[in-house]
Amino acid sequence: MSYSLKCLPDYYPRPESIKIARWFMTLGIMLALSIILMRIFGRYVDNHHFWLFSLGVPAAIWGSAFAFRLGIWMLQDIKANGFDRRREQWILCETRSARRALQVLNASFITGHTASSQEEIAISMQGNDSIIFSQVDRNGNESTRMSRVASSPQDTPKYLITEIFFRLLAKLPFIQFPDKASLVVVFNISTSLPQEDIRHCWDDAMKKNNITVPFEYGEGNGLSIIDDWLNTRIKDKAMLLIVGLQFNPSDSDNTAEAGVALLLGNRLTQEALEPVALLHRPDPAQPGGLEEGMRMAAYNVPVKENIVKHLWLAGLTKEQRAEVVGNQNKHPAQSVEDDAVANLDVSMGHAGAAAPWLAIAAATEIARQTQLPQMIISGDTTQDVLWSTLVTPIASRKEMDA
Repeated sequence: MSYSLKCLPDYYPRPESIKIARWFMTLGIMLALSIILMRIFGRYVDNHHFWLFSLGVPAAIWGSAFAFRLGIWMLQDIKANGFDRRREQWILCETRSARRALQVLNASFITGHTASSQEEIAISMQGNDSIIFSQVDRNGNESTRMSRVASSPQDTPKYLITEIFFRLLAKLPFIQFPDKASLVVVFNISTSLPQEDIRHCWDDAMKKNNITVPFEYGEGNGLSIIDDWLNTRIKDKAMLLIVGLQFNPSDSDNTAEAGVALLLGNRLTQEALEPVALLHRPDPAQPGGLEEGMRMAAYNVPVKENIVKHLWLAGLTKEQRAEVVGNQNKHPAQSVEDDAVANLDVSMGHAGAAAPWLAIAAATEIARQTQLPQMIISGDTTQDVLWSTLVTPIASRKEMDA
């Protein structure tokens, strides 16, 4: 059986306690019977041997049986104590692992909003200001409900993607990177364009920004990237850059074009850049298990009751959205008012592989502005799970500790 903090191993079954009263009652009965039998059959035995046999023999038999039973009980109790101590150590180790978090060093995003600043765009997203409407998509299909990144008719897809990457990279603090800094870049991209073209666009954007930081490409999809990183690379000195993009998807109806760059660092090793927020370990929930997943995400922080005031939803299917609605008032989101629920799928359209990162980036900006924790529930484009996670501001970290 696979154990987790949501499915703890049971306590070891304790041995039944020894019923002392019954044992001494049994001893009394044995002594009484022995005396009676000795009176009947041992009348010719002298007085000294009479009492030796009538009391000593049953006492010896009773003592041997009691010592054997006591020894068995003690061995079982020692075994149970050892198992439960290992269980407690396992829970402590798993709790420490669950409460690992990444520093959010920078979060930049580009959407179809017309606002000029990222701060204003985040506020617009939080307020569910709708930017999705019926229009012609990039393949010429008419009456398609979507939101698009601003562009000119003569702009080619490669040019636009390069420009998106360029603008995202321009907002990242590469100039503050320490010497010998390294970077792991992970792409989460939804597009109808070949992946080779995306890599070329990325390389061009890096050159245009004169970025010389050594980097390597990582693999992964969705918030499992964060989960895996916290498990395997928590002491790594490299920083993690997640690039989310949806541009000209194959099926553009009810979609959003968006680009996101999320720069993350390990709390144990990264000290050169000042973090703006903390991204806590996300928890995946299978269909029907969202309530438990939300509780686990709150346990991973931890947060006090009624402290989460904002909820972000992104990348959900119809079935997942119904499950979220059914659990929207459960811990830790029970104090979130309806007007504080930002549903990006409705206001912008489904952002595909970029959806969870866009929600995290916008939530980070709002956490910075309000100094309040933000909860994000997002879907996954590769598996049927709902991810729950929290972004907390640095300044209020001590206030949220349990």
